[in-house]
Amino acid sequence: MTVANLRKRLDAVLAFLEPYWEWVNCHMVNFLTDNTWETFVPAALQKEVVDASQLAACIETIFWSKDVQKSSLEYPECYKFVKLTQQHSLHSFDDILLTLDKFREINNIETYNHLNVKEFMSFKKKHEVEMTVNLLYGLLKSEPKDDVFIIDAGDGKGYLSSRLALEYGYKVLGIDSNQSNTESALERNRKLQKAWLSLKARAELGGLEPTSKKEKLKRTKGITPSKTASNYKTTSRFITNDLVFSHLLKEHFPDANCASSSICLTGLHTCGNLASTCLRVYHSQPECKFLCNIGCCYHLIKEMYSNRESFANMEIMNQQTEPGFPMSQYLQEKQIQLGRNARMLAAQSLERVLAAKQMPSPSLFYRALLEAAIREADLHFKENIQIGKIKNYHSFEEYATECLKKYPFLPIKTERVKYIQQKYQHSCRHLELFYMLRLCFSPVLETVILLDRLLYLYELNYTQSYLIPLFDPIISPRHYAIISIKK
Repeated sequence: MTVANLRKRLDAVLAFLEPYWEWVNCHMVNFLTDNTWETFVPAALQKEVVDASQLAACIETIFWSKDVQKSSLEYPECYKFVKLTQQHSLHSFDDILLTLDKFREINNIETYNHLNVKEFMSFKKKHEVEMTVNLLYGLLKSEPKDDVFIIDAGDGKGYLSSRLALEYGYKVLGIDSNQSNTESALERNRKLQKAWLSLKARAELGGLEPTSKKEKLKRTKGITPSKTASNYKTTSRFITNDLVFSHLLKEHFPDANCASSSICLTGLHTCGNLASTCLRVYHSQPECKFLCNIGCCYHLIKEMYSNRESFANMEIMNQQTEPGFPMSQYLQEKQIQLGRNARMLAAQSLERVLAAKQMPSPSLFYRALLEAAIREADLHFKENIQIGKIKNYHSFEEYATECLKKYPFLPIKTERVKYIQQKYQHSCRHLELFYMLRLCFSPVLETVILLDRLLYLYELNYTQSYLIPLFDPIISPRHYAIISIKK
């Protein structure tokens, strides 16, 4: 893989997206008021589905049954559209994406069995932690344990960091901007540490511990509860490029030789800008020899060239001194911008929706109907209403009634609610197919974000940088890991 190859791929994806930027940045709330079906869906595709039965059959054929022959014959335009989005998604880029097995082969990393500890975390978190721990242990196995520190950025409740300290005896510093998360991580670690020996014994009885006695002894020698307690530290800080990790490690591990040690900077679902900050810190601090980053929450990324940004947490927004997109010099020169709605779309999971055959919630259509009712009553109503979750409704009339209880100032005439529903009753199926077609852009937009990050590393000559699908995408939708090793 080369810089030129990454740029070529990005150019192709961006060229594909060029006609669709307004579509991916539209809001489903305005589906009816902005006439988005006619505005954004290609005319040839619209002609394939002219009534409710065709719309339903198209969804069933294209997305649920995945009958290629039937799809291409009965709905050729829709099939072609979906196929194009797949071709411009990361999972189709065999020249860039590296499987976990191939990564291990290239870097001479052995596979091994690991403890199957089910307690103290959800099924999803267990899957993520075990896969990440497995990867990090293989990555660091050849390094003397006393010469390595692991920094867990966005430590949260310490799921990953406490496991690395307990099972393998690494010195780990968890950093999280939220003080309550830091306190929860310490409390969770105390409980986990107390139960660790019995949990470990139970996992071994399950036959998942390495069968080699020598390997068992090697992994557990010298690792005692008291030692693991001193191995895992936490601190509440907002990570910026100015935060010097070596100073922070010396502060929390005063007896360790931090000056001559290597740092592995990891992060399991680093939120928003934290992912890009980790890449910048990895570059700027020579002690950072290893990077393993799995990002998430793309909607919280601060863009360099987008002026239409809004964040619920203004405190975090103000602390983000540098933009998180674009990172690469190449996309900066092109002044590429995504937009907040596009980034929110990038964080949605097409895989989960397809696996569950999950149609959008009725509330999505009801919210669009509510917006139509508002605009009909007052065309110039300017207030931006965040309705949020509404409970206890079985029809649009009940939904509208609950909304009016929550926001009594809405200019909705109750006697017109039933009329609005009847007026747009045939639009529900259009919204469902529109939702599915728009969702197909999700992996394409994520591809732009992740390739930009990988290109940033390659532009800085970190040629041992990799993009790996680490998790099962249905269990954990944000499943791509960026790995980098300094020579």
